Amino acid sequence: MANQGDKKLTWMIKSIILTHFNPFVTGGCKRYSDATEKSEKESMDVSGFQVLPSQVEAVRLIFKRHPDIAVEFRAKNQHLRKACMDFLLSLIKTLCQSLEELSNEDLVEADVALTYLKDAGFKVDWLEKKLDHVKVKKEKEQFCLARLQEMENSLLEIWKKCSELDALVEKEEAELSDTRTPLSFDDVV
Repeated sequence: MANQGDKKLTWMIKSIILTHFNPFVTGGCKRYSDATEKSEKESMDVSGFQVLPSQVEAVRLIFKRHPDIAVEFRAKNQHLRKACMDFLLSLIKTLCQSLEELSNEDLVEADVALTYLKDAGFKVDWLEKKLDHVKVKKEKEQFCLARLQEMENSLLEIWKKCSELDALVEKEEAELSDTRTPLSFDDVV
């Protein structure tokens, strides 16, 4: 299953690179040039990574809490460095989603992404622990949902039996009432 995830991730990365940075795509050079100029104007350097202003605080916090995260990171090309940082931020954002929003497939893909980041040289043991924690919570959520469904089904059966018993009680009470009704003078004579 992870093999499919690897292929999917590789395809996704190649697709992004080919779409946005391929000079052979019609207008690719212009698009690449425009994107480079725009990102140079908008991006800021944080610990050797070019990031958007909206990402600066998050990246600073990552480096503050995990100063050795990029010690073994090998990419020198700024575009690859930026892409890897975006990838890291996307993975963190994924883990911040609620369990209802995360599917099991999302967690498998997060595992693949984490492997990719490790292979690129990021030290993300802390993130791996968080991912494992989210996986455990997802399993617990699924177990709880299954138990809740069982309980709701049992409760429905009990309510159905109660309703049936209630109807039987009413019928018995009516019969008892008829049985207890005293005979009138006309009935006896």
